[in-house]
Amino acid sequence: MSTRAVVDIIDLNNKSYQFSIYRDAFPDEVVSNLLDHKDEMELEDVKRRLSLRDNKEPFPDYYFSISLVDRTIEIHYADFSSELCKRGELIFSGTFAEAKQRLLGIM
Repeated sequence: MSTRAVVDIIDLNNKSYQFSIYRDAFPDEVVSNLLDHKDEMELEDVKRRLSLRDNKEPFPDYYFSISLVDRTIEIHYADFSSELCKRGELIFSGTFAEAKQRLLGIM
């Protein structure tokens, strides 16, 4: 079964974009593809690494907010309590390195 997500990204120029992931959108899969070292990640690199699509996913399992400027990520469950899907409970908020440590056990 596919795991889907909506991904909001702020690039290095502080511009916001929205994409979707059609499969492999579990938090550990997404976090494992983010670089947490000093090299800057460009938007195109993130799009490629996460297999991002330009269309919006209508029934996501997760919402991700990624800032390439701050190297931070927020992960939310999707909330289907109303007709429109929206961000639900916050699962994680922190830096890429903190996300890797918590979700992947990388020290």
